[in-house]
Amino acid sequence: MKRTFPLLSLLLMLGLMLGACGTADNESTIATAVALTVQAQATPTSEVFPSATPRAPATSPTSTALAVSPTVNPSISYANCMAAALVSENPPDKTVFVAGNSFLKTWRIQNNSDCTWTTDYKIIFWNGDLMGGAYSYNFPQFLPPGESADVSILLAAPDAAGTYRGEWKLQTPSGQNFGVGPSQIPFWTEIVVVGANETPTYGITSVTYDLERNPLTGCSTNNWYTVTAHVSFSGPMSEVILWFEHSDGGESKKIKLEITEATTMDFTDEWKFHIADAQGPKWIRLAQVFPTYIAFDKVNFTFECK
Repeated sequence: MKRTFPLLSLLLMLGLMLGACGTADNESTIATAVALTVQAQATPTSEVFPSATPRAPATSPTSTALAVSPTVNPSISYANCMAAALVSENPPDKTVFVAGNSFLKTWRIQNNSDCTWTTDYKIIFWNGDLMGGAYSYNFPQFLPPGESADVSILLAAPDAAGTYRGEWKLQTPSGQNFGVGPSQIPFWTEIVVVGANETPTYGITSVTYDLERNPLTGCSTNNWYTVTAHVSFSGPMSEVILWFEHSDGGESKKIKLEITEATTMDFTDEWKFHIADAQGPKWIRLAQVFPTYIAFDKVNFTFECK
């Protein structure tokens, strides 16, 4: 029995020592883990500071709403945006082209609406002969209300001789089509094509008038009627002579011209009436005197003192 106690004591002491060692190791392990955690929190990571190739940002609900196409908007939003006027065009209608030749058609369009037109508006083919053009073009610029802009399209004369006409309209970003003037009519180009082996014959293709009276009503000692003739030429003419003719047999001075290309030009004539002159219906018209005589339509008016 006395030999047993020393052995048991030895075993007991050995067990206590091993237990103490295990506790120290666990504490050391916990302390190391805490230290690593603190170090990780204090050290910046690549997610906080992106590299040179940034991560694509997530799409927020706000940015999705801003990306909605205008075509989703109700058509009523463009109801006040569809008003236009044709100011001028070049080359004028009935210009003569040789088959296959290209030409640039330009319309000057005025924005008569309440909206600023953007490049999301379009010029679209409406009817007739396409003449090598596309079916739609974006409007070339921003155009505020009341201002005008040139709209140009590159076209080509067809291969066969004849008269060709292509009609065009404007279109809102929501797909609503509209034309020019109160009736929303299309604007167009009309050309005359001759064969490649033919010699084109050029001349005056259109004459329209504006008439002004001064004073507007009643009579002064002298009363003036001013006529402006808008004349379209289909191509170059080495010499052409014009004048204005009056219903009383009078004539204006001769107007001598050299026309170098298809164009539209304005000419003005004034007719003075004295208060004592005969009253009643009158007319003024433009006439071509050379190379051949051609009398164009008349502009009619009545001189009266009321």
